[in-house]
Amino acid sequence: APKKVEPAPAPAPAPAPVKPKNPFSFGTFSLGPPAPKKEVAPATTAKAAAVDTSIPVLRNFVQNRDGSLTGQVSGSKNFRNNEKITTSPVRRGVKKGMVVKTSSGSQYRLE
Repeated sequence: APKKVEPAPAPAPAPAPVKPKNPFSFGTFSLGPPAPKKEVAPATTAKAAAVDTSIPVLRNFVQNRDGSLTGQVSGSKNFRNNEKITTSPVRRGVKKGMVVKTSSGSQYRLE
C-alpha cells in the first residue's frame, strides 16, 4: 500500500517586536520610542476672550513689596467706583490683562 504523506505543519507566525513600556531617558536623550504628543489648547488673548463683567477691575495698579496691589477699583459691590484700595497679597509678576485671585479669595481683572 502506498504511504500517506502528511503535510508539513504551518510555520508559526513571527512574534511582534517588543516595545519598552517606560523608555529609559537622560533628559533630551531617550532610549525608547518618543512619548505621544499631547494636544494643547491654543492660548486665548485678552481681546479674544470674553470679558467677565462680574469681576471688578483694578486700574493704575502697582504691586507692593508684600505682594498686595494698590490701585483704583471699579465694578465692585464692596467699593465705590474709582476708589483707591489695597488688596491682600497676590502672586508676584502680575500684568495688565490678567485676572488675579488674592490670598483672601477676592478676584480682580487688571487694566
